[in-house]
Amino acid sequence: MASLVTSMQTVPTQGATPLEPPNQRGTRRGWASPRFWAAALILASAAVGVRVLPRLGIFPQKAAVPLKRPLRQFDVRKLAPRYVRHPVNDTTRPMSEDAIESLGTEEYLQIYLLDTQKAPTDPTRVANLFVTYYTGQPDMVPHVPDECYLAGGYDILGSTMSDVHVAGSGAPHDEIPVRVMRFVAPQRGRVANAAPGEVVVMYFFDVNAGYAASRNGVRLWLSNPLARYAYYAKIEVSFTDDALVHTAGADASRAALAPLLEAVVPVLRSDHFDLDKFASPEAVQTGARNRERG
Repeated sequence: MASLVTSMQTVPTQGATPLEPPNQRGTRRGWASPRFWAAALILASAAVGVRVLPRLGIFPQKAAVPLKRPLRQFDVRKLAPRYVRHPVNDTTRPMSEDAIESLGTEEYLQIYLLDTQKAPTDPTRVANLFVTYYTGQPDMVPHVPDECYLAGGYDILGSTMSDVHVAGSGAPHDEIPVRVMRFVAPQRGRVANAAPGEVVVMYFFDVNAGYAASRNGVRLWLSNPLARYAYYAKIEVSFTDDALVHTAGADASRAALAPLLEAVVPVLRSDHFDLDKFASPEAVQTGARNRERG
């Protein structure tokens, strides 16, 4: 019996694989695995990069740029005498918490501005100005009206980009690239517009002291490895008459946008956006703008 037990202990069962000691098995699989060394190398490189790259003037992680003054404290009086608050601002309901959450930021300005040089029936008499500000987020992907209006049941009639001359904007040759979107409203919400059911919305981005007119343009600015800080603001405008019934067409909207921005942009940049963190914005933004157009 003893010899049988001994033989059973020493002779492996046919077809079975001899077992390795647990310590040797774990060591061999762990230290010899190429995946282990690749993961270790990636982690080490990331740790070194976070410490070393900023010393070389390269910033993979961007620092936030807090506003100098909240957008809700925008001083409309600085737009006078041409632009003043429209009375509808006093009866407009505040944005809901759900709407603010969908914006992705609590820093926003939505205001109706009245052009005192236009007649009450002029479809560019009142500007609906909507500004949102973003900074300090790991993945800052801009919200654009293209998607918001589509979600609201509108259809896109056309999209073009125009260079709007805005004196004092700080853009190359004082020309800001602006996206001009033409939408058609849902049948149930249509009013007597410049074209049946047509709504024109124009927007652009103030990003890292420069300008862009598309989501990709913003990404180009934010991906600059030499930039320590990152922010962007979306500035959106649409026009209507004094009764907020007749909306302006594309050509009239473009013509009315330039004087409005000449009043609004300097106030945003002097009172709210902290541009002191960005040196020589004009020299940098020319290249970024050319890449966006290319």
